[in-house]
Amino acid sequence: MELKNYVPKELVNLVYDDLTNKLDSKYHYHNLHHTRRVINSAEKIGDHYKLSEDDWRDLLTACLLHDYGFIKSHIEHEEIGSAIAKDILSSYGFTPEHIESISSLILVTKVIAKPSNLLESIIRDADLEYIGSDDFEKISEYLKKEWLECGVVDDDSNFYKIQYEFLLSHNFYTAYMQELGSEQKKKNIAYAKSKLEELHN
Repeated sequence: MELKNYVPKELVNLVYDDLTNKLDSKYHYHNLHHTRRVINSAEKIGDHYKLSEDDWRDLLTACLLHDYGFIKSHIEHEEIGSAIAKDILSSYGFTPEHIESISSLILVTKVIAKPSNLLESIIRDADLEYIGSDDFEKISEYLKKEWLECGVVDDDSNFYKIQYEFLLSHNFYTAYMQELGSEQKKKNIAYAKSKLEELHN
């Protein structure tokens, strides 16, 4: 799948350039690499569900922009990204209906949000696909470093406590990711628990 078959090339270039040049260096996890990973994950999940061209355009554009708000702030970055989408997408030929759909998809990546349809479920699972992947440990280190530098947590123990509790409460929403990621997710939960116990011994 080629992203630029569904998303205007100029928009892809803008976002990739900004995430490369305008993003604060403290964002070790929420960066261009993460955005590309989410796009790739959404493509794999979307292929399974045989999406329409309109759905592909909305989904992949939302994936491209879902963490774009980080160029301004990590606080309420989903709202920032959604507002940017509403502000710029008409100039790239998107209709009001598609802009509203894309904006909603960006907002559903908030961890407190609950997906209400297939596209929302796909973007949520794509965003957190690493939870069910075998490079979870490496990615967790990037996230921990980011959170420490952003002041989200004040030490390793606080990070692993939050991460472990989040993993226990997390659910994949698509049947595709439930099947693909569940076994590895159990191993990743055990890893997070072991790190937490290690710090408390």
